[in-house]
Amino acid sequence: MGKYAMAFDVGGSFIKSAALDHAGHVVPGTYGIYPAKSNESKDGFMEHLVAILHQQTNRLLDRSVELYGVGYAFPGPFDYAAGISYISGTDKFERLYGVNIREELLDRLRNGEAFECKRSERFRIVFENDANLFALGEWHTGYASLYSRVMFLTIGTGAGSAFVEEGKLITDRDDVPPNGWIYNQPFGETVVDDYISKRGILRLAEQAGIPIEGGDIRMLADSARSGDATARGVFRQFGRSLGEMLTPYVRQFRPEAVVMGGQIAKSKDLFEKGIFETLTEPKLQIRPVLDTSLSAFAGVAHLLRQGDNQNESKY
Repeated sequence: MGKYAMAFDVGGSFIKSAALDHAGHVVPGTYGIYPAKSNESKDGFMEHLVAILHQQTNRLLDRSVELYGVGYAFPGPFDYAAGISYISGTDKFERLYGVNIREELLDRLRNGEAFECKRSERFRIVFENDANLFALGEWHTGYASLYSRVMFLTIGTGAGSAFVEEGKLITDRDDVPPNGWIYNQPFGETVVDDYISKRGILRLAEQAGIPIEGGDIRMLADSARSGDATARGVFRQFGRSLGEMLTPYVRQFRPEAVVMGGQIAKSKDLFEKGIFETLTEPKLQIRPVLDTSLSAFAGVAHLLRQGDNQNESKY
């Protein structure tokens, strides 16, 4: 009987998923991308999660499949130990505020006959911050394994972060912000999240007189790579803001590298020069990761192997 886990990277627009074998490797042919349905009602969203889980288990060719765990990389604010979402103030997942997603899932899975034969006795559900899982997965399997001390960023609809030293998350120390999260730290006239994010780039584009149809950053990046000087200036200014934001954390934590994920990291070639105009650490390595989800899946595998009782619940 094949033993597998399911990993999910939950974003505001899409949910990405893959099956993991017992060694934590992605099973070929099981990578799936689904709409997030982040504006659904609580019941609608929970039914969507269960439907995705069923679809993902059906991707496995092994008909004797046995699931030993499911892990979710979820944005915050979120009580990861309890499985409760506290996301508010955005247009994503608002209707999940205060909902115990773990218990809602377990209730639905207990009533699902098709799923009943596909769980192990030690089946459990775990949750963790998406940036933390990206960091753990990348440190164990990617570029970050080359370094002992790394700062991680995920730049998309917001700014996720994590600080890792010798493979361990640093969340409660004087040289990192609380929980290792920078998104709500003071920066500019407000907080980091308003500047180091998709909306931060869109605001710079608007100030430069560039209309972005549908808020698609890729169009802006294509224009910049085609030689549009104004578009290139937007990314360069974004890089300057990023370098300015990084400066205090780099000085305090002293990372050997900054590893970036998220959609905006794919445009590193356009804003890296701007970073080092305000960040005076020329030896610091800036490493982009093109598929953040694969790193998050590796992080889920690590979390399930750890069996961290604070973040798991047996079926």
